[in-house]
Amino acid sequence: MSEILSPRFEEFYATHGVHPPFKAEPIRAGRNSEVQRLSNRDGQWIVKHYFHHANDQRDRLGTEFGFLQFFNQYGMANLPRAVGMDRELNCALYSLLPGSRPKKMEASHINQAAAFILELQRFRKMDGATQLPLAADACLSWQKHFDILACRVERLLQINPDSELKSAAYKFVRDTLAPAWQRLLEKLLNGIAVEQRQAILAQEERILSPSDFGFHNALEFEQHISFVDFEYAGWDDPAKLICDFISQPEVPITPEQGRQFNDAILAGLHDDGAIAHRVTQLLPLHRLKWCCILLNEFRNEDLQRRQHAGVNGSDLLEIQLQKARTYFDTHLIQYSWASAQE
Repeated sequence: MSEILSPRFEEFYATHGVHPPFKAEPIRAGRNSEVQRLSNRDGQWIVKHYFHHANDQRDRLGTEFGFLQFFNQYGMANLPRAVGMDRELNCALYSLLPGSRPKKMEASHINQAAAFILELQRFRKMDGATQLPLAADACLSWQKHFDILACRVERLLQINPDSELKSAAYKFVRDTLAPAWQRLLEKLLNGIAVEQRQAILAQEERILSPSDFGFHNALEFEQHISFVDFEYAGWDDPAKLICDFISQPEVPITPEQGRQFNDAILAGLHDDGAIAHRVTQLLPLHRLKWCCILLNEFRNEDLQRRQHAGVNGSDLLEIQLQKARTYFDTHLIQYSWASAQE
């Protein structure tokens, strides 16, 4: 019997007006949490059982539930409704949105994505908005952008090369990603004064961000796009959101679509040029970050999280290493060691 159909979980559902008998169907909608569709004769819901690891203290449950609850109270449409949460069970119950992941990105999809982000900003001055947390890995200064990538590269250099595949991943990080990061960092530091690197974005310069934002977390129904998965959401630098949206490798967009999204967000935020400058300078950094993220499964903690979410571990490491190599060759080859020697 699935854990989410155990008596303790059924008690939690009943507390929120959802009663048995149930049918539970696994949904591989996320890579961090176990997600299932819960059905009874009255309707359908989403149950998320969040991953927890001693070395990963992120409050995914509180972040996502609180973010959605904030926007639910002000009536923002096209978001899941936060029905209930249970800290002891480390799970939450949400309304089910219709649709499926979009397969082919068109200009209309990009427009809807930008409109969604700008719609979130209409609530930034509402009661409770400033109490929302910072996004996971929020970058409120140039230096923080640098630190996030430096940390990711350093963690991957701790890969234990105790197998042929792990050894190949370690060498790729050591010989390709780490030198590329040093070349990129030198280029960035050359044009930014120390004071500018340390300056913190004022509150009015920050945005409410879903953080892990892209069409991998989207549902399309009757040509309308909704977004889900807010485990990392919060206040952040708009330049980081733009860079991440452009760089996201799971459901990629074209360079033209990236420019379309960038231009729409900058226009909607009435950018004076500061955000655009950060995007131009930091896009390669965040592309390199996503190359590192593709190798997360080589760290035991991240592999356990994927397995908790129901991702099949068979051939996973080999697939992720190939994805990282392809991503680097597609977007970052100019920072390779070989290029530096030419």
